[in-house]
Amino acid sequence: MLKRLSLYTFLLCLVPFFVWIFSWQWQGDGDLTAFDHILYGLTETGSVPYAVISCAVLALCFLPLFSSKSKWISAVIIMAISMVITQGIKTAAKTVFAEPRPYVSALAEQSGVSTDYFYDQPREQRAVIVRQFYANKTETPAWLVHHRERETGYSFPSGHTIFAASWLLLAVGFTQLMGRCRFASKVLVVGVLLWSVLMLVSRLRLGMHHPIDLLISTLIAWIVHAVMFFYLEKKQIFQQNRLLFVK
Repeated sequence: MLKRLSLYTFLLCLVPFFVWIFSWQWQGDGDLTAFDHILYGLTETGSVPYAVISCAVLALCFLPLFSSKSKWISAVIIMAISMVITQGIKTAAKTVFAEPRPYVSALAEQSGVSTDYFYDQPREQRAVIVRQFYANKTETPAWLVHHRERETGYSFPSGHTIFAASWLLLAVGFTQLMGRCRFASKVLVVGVLLWSVLMLVSRLRLGMHHPIDLLISTLIAWIVHAVMFFYLEKKQIFQQNRLLFVK
C-alpha cells in the first residue's frame, strides 16, 4: 500500500520538479494560450462551490469498486473525512505562513500596493483592488480576472493541489484495498491522475502558486493518506471482498 501511494505521489511531484529542472517561472499573462482557458475550466473543479460537485461526481466514480452500497457509503464517509482533514491543514498552514500568491506579488510591484496592505484588507476589498488593477490589462482575459477576484487568499500551501492529490490517493488506496487489477479500478486511477496533474499545471500557469506550494501540498496529502490507509488495511469491512476482484 505505502509503495503504491508513494509512487503516485512521486508522479504528481514531477510537476514542480520539471518546473525547477527547466527553470520555468510565471512571468505574467502575456504568454497565455487557448489551452490555459481549458486549464481554467479544470482548475474551477477544485474551486468553491464547484469542488462540492466534483466531490459528488468523484465519489460516484468509486461505486463500481465496492460489492455493496453500504461499503461504498462507508468509503464516502472516509472520503469526506479526508477532505476535512486536508483542507483544514491547508487553511491553518496558509494562516501561519502567509505567503503571497505570484500574481499578488506582481500586482504589488506594478501598482505600488504592498502585499502587506493587500492582505490586511477584507476579501471584498482585495477583489476590488484586483479588479481595478486589471481594468486596463488587455493581456489578462476577463475569466482570469474573475478567478483572481475570488482567489485572493495566501499562496502556501495550495488547496487545489491538496484537493486533487487527496482524490488521487483515495483512488489509489481504495483500488488497492478492493482489487486494483480490475479494469474499472485502472480507469479510475488513470483518469484521476490526469485530472490531478493538469490541476497542478493550471495553478502554475494561472499565476496562483509557486512550485514549492505544489510540492509541499502533495506531500501533506501523502502523509495524511498513508496514515489513513495504514489504518484501513486493518479494517475487515474493506478486506472481505478484495480477493473476489483480484485477478
